[in-house]
Amino acid sequence: MKLPASFSFKLLGAALALCLFIGLAHAEFAVAVSPPRFVLQAKPGELLRRTIDITNAAGTASTYAVKTADWTYGQDGSVSFSEELSPGSCRPWVAIERRQLTVQSGRPYRFRFEIAPPAGTVPTECRFALLIEGQDEKADAGGVAVPFAARMAVIVYVGVGGVQAELSVVGTGVRMVDGLLTPVLQVQNAGTAHGRLSGFLSGTDAKQTNLDFTPADLPILPGEVRSVPLLATRRGDADTRVAPAFPVTVKGRLEMGASASREFEQRFER
Repeated sequence: MKLPASFSFKLLGAALALCLFIGLAHAEFAVAVSPPRFVLQAKPGELLRRTIDITNAAGTASTYAVKTADWTYGQDGSVSFSEELSPGSCRPWVAIERRQLTVQSGRPYRFRFEIAPPAGTVPTECRFALLIEGQDEKADAGGVAVPFAARMAVIVYVGVGGVQAELSVVGTGVRMVDGLLTPVLQVQNAGTAHGRLSGFLSGTDAKQTNLDFTPADLPILPGEVRSVPLLATRRGDADTRVAPAFPVTVKGRLEMGASASREFEQRFER
């Protein structure tokens, strides 16, 4: 399976580490990267240095290519990557320690990268991805040799010059999310940096079931309106999503950034 320079997959924003296993007969791309996301602040002319841990979970040493990419985030939750420089890209500010490395099995490799916003940079949010790519391999699939490559990404946000999100709820609704009918908020970001909605919400559905609701951990980029599902779980069981019986009333406090919060109460009907 050959992946092109631009491809899509679901962004797993809340995970502490990402593991991707793509097997084809006896071949395997098995790598874990931590952390999967950086949210940083910088001043113009300041140099930031950070590291990621790359762990090879395959049985033998593996070689990976590492590169940067620009990305866009679709309303369906997919992330599209491009190795071509996008207009206004901040990737020229980024330096990585090497473009190819070999990682021994079970021994994490600390990979270094740097971001250096030039002096005089106007306030902006720099966004890019670090792509870790398995080298092309041959896999015997029913006697046929098949070339394939696989990638995973670390997303990096760097706020330069004190930029910040400015989130507000501009609409509500109900829609299917992963096969479950779910309350949804329309959230607008009028600020200059991405933001994420969080909060402590509870509610009672039409069957008088006590539920907790958690806003999905989705980035809302500057200038956009994004649908943010409120994921329902039974009180005392935060790990299992349920489908509430509508209508449902949700209330509590929404957190909209480092210093912004608001009381929220809304009745959702099909």
